[in-house]
Amino acid sequence: MSMLMLSMLMTACAAPSRTVDSKPLTANPPVKARTMSINSLNSTVSSQVKVQGTVPDSFDNSYWQFVQIEGQRMAKDDLAPVARFKVNELSGFTGCNTFVASYKRDGLWLAVSNLRMGNQPCDSVLPQQQLVYRALSQVRSIRIIESNDYLAMLDANNKLLAELKPLKIRD
Repeated sequence: MSMLMLSMLMTACAAPSRTVDSKPLTANPPVKARTMSINSLNSTVSSQVKVQGTVPDSFDNSYWQFVQIEGQRMAKDDLAPVARFKVNELSGFTGCNTFVASYKRDGLWLAVSNLRMGNQPCDSVLPQQQLVYRALSQVRSIRIIESNDYLAMLDANNKLLAELKPLKIRD
């Protein structure tokens, strides 16, 4: 049994790695992602961010624009990716396609499920759409940043995935 496990591990390590093209989405220079660590003693932090200890109930009827995901600045204006949370329903725009999903939230914990996106070709903003999809798929908790009331999405390891700025809800 241990030989089988060893063989599997060696095969996994020998598999060729795939690289992701990390070209900036806009003419803006790439920004270094801020890292956020919640209750962790052994992390490296490139900038510290103070966050609120709770998320207001109004979150379940809120509208946000993605500012950065994984250190990449998002497009602005008509190509800006946005997300609207409305009591267990999530919808938005990636800059090219719309998306819908379900979400569950319990205090600071958040999980998105059943994420579906449109399939219109998105050559110019495809990397942005992929980042939005990845951030929404990986988010496990949220925080409100004290200095600007931005929403911070964090993964299961409390790593900052994305920052979103609040928008007024348009009906």
